[in-house]
Amino acid sequence: MLLVGYGFILWQVSSLMHQRQQEELQRTSAVHQNAIRTLRLLNDNVTGIPCSQQFRMQMLRVAFLPDGLNEFLYAPDGRVLCSTSQIAFNPPISLGQTDVVIPGPNHISWRIQRNLEPIGLSGAIGSIAQLGNYAVAIPPYAKKAQDLPWLKSELVAVSADKNWHLNGKRGLYAGFKDPQPQTWNARLSTLSSVSCDEYNLHCVASKADLFGWANSAITILASTVVLTALFAWILANNILSWLRNYWSFEARFLRCLNAETIAALYQPIIDLKSDKITAIEVLARWKDVDDTLVSPAKFIDIVAKSGRTAEFTQLIADRAFDELMREPLSDDVLEINFNVFACDFDCQRILKIFSKFLEHSDRFCLAIELIEFHEIDFDKAQATIEALSAHGVRTYIDDFGTGYSSIERVARLAVDGVKLDRSFAMSPPDSIMGRMLVQVIEMVKLSDRSIIVEGVETQARLELLRSTGMVEFVQGYGISPPVNIAAMRKLLADDNPIWKRKARAA
Repeated sequence: MLLVGYGFILWQVSSLMHQRQQEELQRTSAVHQNAIRTLRLLNDNVTGIPCSQQFRMQMLRVAFLPDGLNEFLYAPDGRVLCSTSQIAFNPPISLGQTDVVIPGPNHISWRIQRNLEPIGLSGAIGSIAQLGNYAVAIPPYAKKAQDLPWLKSELVAVSADKNWHLNGKRGLYAGFKDPQPQTWNARLSTLSSVSCDEYNLHCVASKADLFGWANSAITILASTVVLTALFAWILANNILSWLRNYWSFEARFLRCLNAETIAALYQPIIDLKSDKITAIEVLARWKDVDDTLVSPAKFIDIVAKSGRTAEFTQLIADRAFDELMREPLSDDVLEINFNVFACDFDCQRILKIFSKFLEHSDRFCLAIELIEFHEIDFDKAQATIEALSAHGVRTYIDDFGTGYSSIERVARLAVDGVKLDRSFAMSPPDSIMGRMLVQVIEMVKLSDRSIIVEGVETQARLELLRSTGMVEFVQGYGISPPVNIAAMRKLLADDNPIWKRKARAA
């Protein structure tokens, strides 16, 4: 029985140790992959004269990607001439000798734990990855999870003859590589392990105190003392697991998704020239079993994974149509905007789902917002956009500036406009995203597309957008949060809405 209990402890501790190591290494591998991808983009797509305005704008486009990497350097032969945040370095900054070169077609080189202050990142210590003439500064690796009292770990970067401490308990990795003699008692009471990523660039060394775990999990160990108690615990655990699964959010959502549980909220979009509401975005909500309204952030991935995307869109379209048709909202034709899953972006399917709106073109103009570009075939998408346009349906690129959206995609697709991602408008003015706002607007305007800026929360930001003369429409909490249909009717009927009053006061 003691051997069974000891084996159970080893299994529990080893599993948790391995899980934590893999979580940490997945993070470092993701940074590595992002570095390779962005450096490839720079080498393939930046064609301007080095350090010219065009050159830096091309670098900034890569900096828009939401991967946490935004400080790119032009550094031929390891000498930094300019970067995304600095026009020129005079004299050039030497990055010094490389520490690690990853073999293979990418041939990416790394400089580990360097002082980043010379390249403009004051007080920062981090790594620099380089491919060809371009390099990217990697911020310090913060520890993903706090060590447990009985489990310590250290993240290191390694080369053939050296290692660099990145976070965690210093010295664990060195102790594993150069082990000291241990007593039998120490061998039986501790468990050590090292895991490295696929590039053998980052490793996590861990050391666990088995008795420390046992002390913290005494209630679990007690169930292994008596065989009958063990079977009872297994049975109880299975029952609890079934109950958790049955009442989990995902199971409740899929079980209860129907016309009665779908709710619609509405957020106005105003025309900056007239300060009038000219469009409304329909936002889906779901009523949980306790009548709590749940936002899409919690269930949208479940819908996509379950394959019920068309059913879900039909439910929200029908709910919105029923509420919008109860009485006229406006004397003018209102644009009604819906988000559509990439897998449902097909002309006939969209015409079928939104047929009720299309039958009332005297009151509504249907608009579709496109997301998830990585799942869209662009030739088919262009054909769908043209077919929808022939039926009076407008299309917009949603969340521009994040993920796979880019100027190239705006230029290739005959969409009616672009919705700028809310992260730009909501960022502080002195942040990188805040400073990029006007630059992004200027780039989109070159494509001759209408611009809708989401996430407008302050009067100051609204007036800034108005002053550019390039933004036609805005949307955000500074105008109105998403509201129910009754509140939406009041907003449309108000001749002196709050955004007009604030503009006059400003």
